Amino acid sequence: MQSFVSVLCFFALLTQVSAWGPRKSDHGPPGHYGGRQKHGASFTPDFVLKMTYENVSIGCQTRMSALINGTLFGPTLRLKPGRRSWIRVYNDMPDHNATIHWHGLSMRMAPFSDGSPSATQWPIPPDHFFDYEVYPLRSESGTYFYHSHVGFQAMTASGPLIIEDKAEPPYAYDEERIVFLTDYFNKTDTVIEKGLVATPFTWSGETNAVLINGVGVSVGETAGNGNCKLPVIDVEPGKTYRMRFIGATALSMVQVGIVDHDNFTIIEADGHYTKPHTEKFMQLTSGQRFDVIFKTKTEAELNGKTDYLIQLETKDRPKVYQGYGVLRYSKAQPQITTAPVTPPLTLSNKTYEWAEYALEPLVPNNFPQANEVTRQIHIDNRQLATQTTLWQLNGLQWNETSTPYAGDQPYLINIYENGPSAIPNYTAAMNNNGWDPTTLTWPAKMGEVLEIIWHNTGSLVNGNGGLDFHPFHAHGGHYWDIGSGNGTYNSTENEERLKNYNPVKRDTTNLYRYGEKTKSGDVSGWRGWRLRVEDAGVWMIHCHILQHMVMGMQSVWVMGDYQDITGIPAVDAAGYLHFSFSAFVASRTIYNIYFHPLSRYPGPRLWAASRLPWNIVNLQGNLAWKIRELHEKYGSIVRIAPDELSYTSSTAWKKIYGQRSPEFAKCFDGRGIAGPSVTNLAVRNGGIVTAEQEPHSRLRKAVLPAFSDRALREQEDILQLYAGKLMKQLRFSSETGAPQDMVKWFSLAAFDIISDLAFGQAVGCLDDASQPWLQVIGARAQGIVRYQFAIHYGLEAWLEWLAPKAQKLALKRHGELTAGKVKRRLQQSDNKRDFMSYILENPQADLSNADLVRMASAFIVAGSGTTATALSGITFCLCSNPKTYTALSEEIRTAFKTEDEISMASTGELKYLKAVIEEGLRIYPPSPSALPRFVPGSGEEIDGRWVPGGTAVGVHQLSAGHSEQNWTNPRQFIPERWLEKSDICMFVNDDKSASQPFSYGPRNCIGKSMAYAELRIILAKLIWNFDLELTEESKEWTLRQKTYLIWQKVPLLVKCKERQ
Repeated sequence: MQSFVSVLCFFALLTQVSAWGPRKSDHGPPGHYGGRQKHGASFTPDFVLKMTYENVSIGCQTRMSALINGTLFGPTLRLKPGRRSWIRVYNDMPDHNATIHWHGLSMRMAPFSDGSPSATQWPIPPDHFFDYEVYPLRSESGTYFYHSHVGFQAMTASGPLIIEDKAEPPYAYDEERIVFLTDYFNKTDTVIEKGLVATPFTWSGETNAVLINGVGVSVGETAGNGNCKLPVIDVEPGKTYRMRFIGATALSMVQVGIVDHDNFTIIEADGHYTKPHTEKFMQLTSGQRFDVIFKTKTEAELNGKTDYLIQLETKDRPKVYQGYGVLRYSKAQPQITTAPVTPPLTLSNKTYEWAEYALEPLVPNNFPQANEVTRQIHIDNRQLATQTTLWQLNGLQWNETSTPYAGDQPYLINIYENGPSAIPNYTAAMNNNGWDPTTLTWPAKMGEVLEIIWHNTGSLVNGNGGLDFHPFHAHGGHYWDIGSGNGTYNSTENEERLKNYNPVKRDTTNLYRYGEKTKSGDVSGWRGWRLRVEDAGVWMIHCHILQHMVMGMQSVWVMGDYQDITGIPAVDAAGYLHFSFSAFVASRTIYNIYFHPLSRYPGPRLWAASRLPWNIVNLQGNLAWKIRELHEKYGSIVRIAPDELSYTSSTAWKKIYGQRSPEFAKCFDGRGIAGPSVTNLAVRNGGIVTAEQEPHSRLRKAVLPAFSDRALREQEDILQLYAGKLMKQLRFSSETGAPQDMVKWFSLAAFDIISDLAFGQAVGCLDDASQPWLQVIGARAQGIVRYQFAIHYGLEAWLEWLAPKAQKLALKRHGELTAGKVKRRLQQSDNKRDFMSYILENPQADLSNADLVRMASAFIVAGSGTTATALSGITFCLCSNPKTYTALSEEIRTAFKTEDEISMASTGELKYLKAVIEEGLRIYPPSPSALPRFVPGSGEEIDGRWVPGGTAVGVHQLSAGHSEQNWTNPRQFIPERWLEKSDICMFVNDDKSASQPFSYGPRNCIGKSMAYAELRIILAKLIWNFDLELTEESKEWTLRQKTYLIWQKVPLLVKCKERQ
């Protein structure tokens, strides 16, 4: 163990020394950009986003992906128009750069925050952060989204962005729903990116799935199989909904139809309100957003039907993906759980007709007429092959640089650094198809009215003439979409169409294909824009298909001259200009101590600086005691790591563990970063113990009948059998007068009980104490602690080599034994009432054999170790307090004339016994540590103080049970404090809700009633049968114990004299 710690500590120290992070810089826009903003030590951003790279379930498969705040799509951000928000983005990915783009917002108030690497900002290196200033204009109320702008990350690293209405919205509705559409490719980002620029070229493959709000079913997977579920949109009858459709796909153009619902009334496009326009289905390409008014059916119209299929269909690709979801009117028993064999809807193949020349602004928008156009730019997009396959716009290929800690200087920064000479040559660009051959950028002068015509041309690759669609997106402002058509653009014909049509402003519109092929190099389709050059800056215009971006279909536009663009003086922009310096100067340690959002919370500075002290103390097995010590020094809230807070109050229990919407998600590695963590140790495979919100709810419903009052009564014979066998073994073993190790005996009994309850088969521990399973629990807990350390410092590869062989063998043996027991139980045909019988009879269970094995494993670990720990701790407390022991003995021995009278029901009437159990669990909680959770979304208020989203928080069991703020004489074992009619008034202010040994809220221990029954029966029988006396060597039993998530119990030696 010591060598293991030494090696890990050595590598951890190397990591700490090299982990540079930014200071909180003084940069900020002056003047008309909103006033200079200084970020001092007291500064707290409005929102915090953390980018990680980890395994996540997508489309019923698992993929390593870039995530924001640990979820498949990031939290919904809601901003106020005309108000600045600071959004801090941490890059906690180990070897990938990151940026965030605020898709659709003009960003003219904060041009360095547009999020385009190589255009407006340096990418954020690993272990650094960037503070984005997001200032929506008053005219930008609407639906947007944010996403990474590096490589293929945006496929999974994205989230909804809503700019609230500044007044009452122009359309009335009851509620809103976000429909966030993404697609899925099973290759990793890196594999896709490398293949797209490789020689020979390797395509990413076609779409594996289209997801609604992160849920969907991949090709080859079956909905209704285990955790593989159709996405659901919940609605209520007779209501009007504002559906915010967001096209966040990587590649796919998606049509969305709902059976028996063809009333999609579009009221907003790309953040601009429109006159109402109704379509029978929705169609979105990557980057587009449409808000619709959607009226649900009335109760009478439903006539008992609650579920309607949502059909998803990709278009204009070689392979069509058809997927499904459910519009659900009731949260009762679902009517649809599987996909249909044949599509119920026939959607349109004429994608180019959908809502064309139909969307007009709700209010006039100063649409520029043809005679105002100062310059017309025709842009051919061509696919060609050089050394690899790429895309060009008028012969120019442009790629973002995203190599960690390197790369070309972003163009906006280049202008600040090099002055007017960095501005592109306008004349040279006019003679070169619109772009300057020196800077490779497209210049425009302020006040110009541009008409940009995009041409879809046949591929030059092998002369095949292939065509594709291209959703072109403009950063830095919106344009007027003047339509599209087949063939080549004819301005005269299109002006006729515009005479009675006032186009809405957009930021993403589609250059359609009107056939699969044409002659190589020929134009076959166009899309037109008009743009007033009003927003000075450096802005990208590009195809929003991620594959095409990687292949070069991007362009950088320089709007305005040097004076126009440098509206932020250099002194204020300095923090943005230098990569890894200025805005990236001070080490992460300095930042964590002085500038982190948690810097104002009390706690030791060393622990605030780094996770290293937490990890070392945890590895030493002293974390529970140390955190109790910190709470005694700093109070009820302590910062125990850079991104983790520990609490001791009852109100924190209710907030962190009791809040259902939004739920505080589970955090298994204790780091405050949602990472792969303990995946490889199979802790996440613990089923109900570690499942995320939706799977947890399903699993809990599946096993709930096994823990009902009826089941508890039917299983009492099992408890009585092994409690009686324990008493028999104690009588035999104590005949010589030798002290008995009560930890061993309680462990044997608890294991026999839980194994019989879980499998219907006795393991026989009380008959044979050498059973190998008993070694598993401690080994498992220590393994998790080691993995927590290793994952934080990127040392997972060392773990297999460094972990003790005995521990690995014990864990492996545990899995084999569990699987074997489950298999034999499933082959039984008897009527024995155990956990499995209730689960198998439950029609809602829908569990695979693998689910049952994971669940049984969780039952064994949780149900044996914690019960034995509680019995040991209570016995120690009783034997250490003779007066309490005597009082309990009198109650039990008076209540029962014979041992046979001791039952679940009869012990439930013993008030002092119940008080003894509660007091023992307070003093010696079976799990002394916290069960950490992630603060959801942008943040929550806990105990009167705001905590940023993504922070790890938890109530520390041992500290909460021993806190003077919660209890009178907290270190003393006084069961009387739990009696309802206590004459001891000194305990009236005890906060009994601060002790939650079985946790709290919807994820509390499902076996709580069973555990209490087991404790009552065994303790009552023990006290009824024996007089107990603690030996001298066990007088300080608790102080000799270490903790690795649970107590590492040492022998508890007690003399057991049979009662005469």
